[in-house]
Amino acid sequence: MQKKRRFLWVLILLIAIAWMAAGSLLTSDAIDSGSVGADVSNEIKALASELDLELAPDFPLPLVFVFSGLPIALIALFFVWRNQRAIGGKTSISYEKALRRQSILITILALVFALFLWNMPDVEQLVRQEDGTIVSQGSAVNASIITYPVRLFVTFVHEASHALAALLSGGRVEGFTVSPNGSGLARVAGGNIALIAPAGYLGAALFGAMLFFVTSRKPQWTRGLSVAIGVAIVALTLSFATPDAQQNLTALAVGIGFGVGLIALGAFAPRAVTVFLLNTLAILTGLNAVFDLWHVVRNANPAPGGPVNDAANFSAQVTPLLPPAVVAFMWAAIAVGMMSAAIYYGLIRQVRGEIYQAVQG
Repeated sequence: MQKKRRFLWVLILLIAIAWMAAGSLLTSDAIDSGSVGADVSNEIKALASELDLELAPDFPLPLVFVFSGLPIALIALFFVWRNQRAIGGKTSISYEKALRRQSILITILALVFALFLWNMPDVEQLVRQEDGTIVSQGSAVNASIITYPVRLFVTFVHEASHALAALLSGGRVEGFTVSPNGSGLARVAGGNIALIAPAGYLGAALFGAMLFFVTSRKPQWTRGLSVAIGVAIVALTLSFATPDAQQNLTALAVGIGFGVGLIALGAFAPRAVTVFLLNTLAILTGLNAVFDLWHVVRNANPAPGGPVNDAANFSAQVTPLLPPAVVAFMWAAIAVGMMSAAIYYGLIRQVRGEIYQAVQG
């Protein structure tokens, strides 16, 4: 009976996550700016009007799905955990199986948390005046305060991937920069442009996908993995990070900050915390990389006199018969495929195995 209950709560948990993910994507302009997303948004506004709820014009509609699905997901996650403890108390399971089940629950929690951060709005600071009225004093907690460092880290990985591709293809790296606005630039000489140009976007997506897969499938490796990644980031920073055109040391700050942070995480944090934070970082990095590519697909042709993006550069020098939009779409498809494979083999396949065992048991 306990195993069947666990199966039911796992199913509810997966439905809640699918509800949040699908709803967020449908109502997000970054993915769907067509009729389906507009229809869903209009239905939400109509329902709010019928319930006498007034939504602000700039209210982020993806949060409707996140806030409606998050409580259900957390409740389901709690009962999955409680049923697992009940089952574990009655049966003898191996250490590896217990560790795998703990990792699955932590990974699901990290996925929900990352999805919440991705759609979190600004939280206004409300102040009560002497006459009793409440006024807004601006944004007290901006969502970008949490996601902004990850945005800079994705740019760091993007530019570092260009640099590594140049080295691997026989080129030379003069340095790379990261600017406070999230842009970056890698200065390389020589090498194979066919490898260097796509390495930025696809390198960031590959980093997120591989980090998620390894952390989810091999939780016993996470502490050592965190230290190894931290050391590699510090080494790349000290070797190639340089100030940008305005002499901002953003690349150095991001590299040292994340590098030392990951080393400390692996050296001192409990394994469960390390799994949770690495999976959250992996999901946010992968999402940023995919959405960056989607932006390039929609803005593939550079403006006259403006900066040339990687897809336009690749199209001009490697595949002149393919327009930049097609190149960017191909890269986006590869990035989505990598993240999808990581989520399937790192999480969904394991959950499916647990469900199968629950049904058979």
